[in-house]
Amino acid sequence: MKIINFGSLNIDRVYSVAAFVSPGETIHADSLRIYPGGKGLNQSLAAARAGADVLHAGAVGPEGAFLLAELAASGVDVSHISRLDVETGHAVIQVNPAGQNCIIVFGGANRHLSASYMDEVLALSCPGDYLLLQNETNAVGNIMQKAHERGLQIVFNPSPFPQNAKELPLELVSFFMVNETEGALLAGLDTSAPKEALLGALAGRYPQAAFVLTLGSGGVEYRKGEQRLFHRAYSVEAVDTTAAGDTFCGYFLSGLCGGRPIERCLAEASAAAAIAVSRSGAAPSIPDYRETVSFLEARRAWR
Repeated sequence: MKIINFGSLNIDRVYSVAAFVSPGETIHADSLRIYPGGKGLNQSLAAARAGADVLHAGAVGPEGAFLLAELAASGVDVSHISRLDVETGHAVIQVNPAGQNCIIVFGGANRHLSASYMDEVLALSCPGDYLLLQNETNAVGNIMQKAHERGLQIVFNPSPFPQNAKELPLELVSFFMVNETEGALLAGLDTSAPKEALLGALAGRYPQAAFVLTLGSGGVEYRKGEQRLFHRAYSVEAVDTTAAGDTFCGYFLSGLCGGRPIERCLAEASAAAAIAVSRSGAAPSIPDYRETVSFLEARRAWR
């Protein structure tokens, strides 16, 4: 099985700041670093570095060639990425001393995927392959429908949360990868809702799907039907949390492709995310599988 990721390709401009800028305020940044990024790119990198067979589908502008090189260096198939005469997507990211971030995303080429391009990529799929989607590209609903017709398993990370969520064919999704805020919005609950109520509401609304609910330092909850699993977060010193969720998602999905038990998928993904938050940048922070295994073995946490 392989992963086909219709995902964003962004240039990340990361500003280190003493505190996040407030409305009407002008501040000085302590530093600027430029990295390859985008939720799609990060998730493809994580899945490939974890050992999965990954084909990335998306688009870049003239200045985006280095994003393809970053993916290819980790073994991602970039041969079907579209090169367009529009600006490559980019993100403006503030990172504070606690490692927390605020992000503004400009879609650029990511929002210019055509129907014919989607058909061309999906023609390369086989029934049972995993289709990975976020919400930084256009035509998410159309891609879901086309993928379902071809027998793919749909994995959806609704970030940033779609304004048209009710218009998407979410009944086709096999796995939802969500944080607490995304989960609450998807369930139609307040963000302060306890996780038990949140998971119950999600399972009631989308009974066909599995839910992976990441809780930051609170660990991760998994639910599918009556099956409930939990894995704790590993304690590390946070430097930059930008790629934590994407690293987790890519590693978890790689585990599924490899036929690993869900418990092991959660353990490996949690370890990889912990390593990622201990480093600066998004793509550069994502560990390879050998490092992740060493991390788990050092903590006697291998399953």
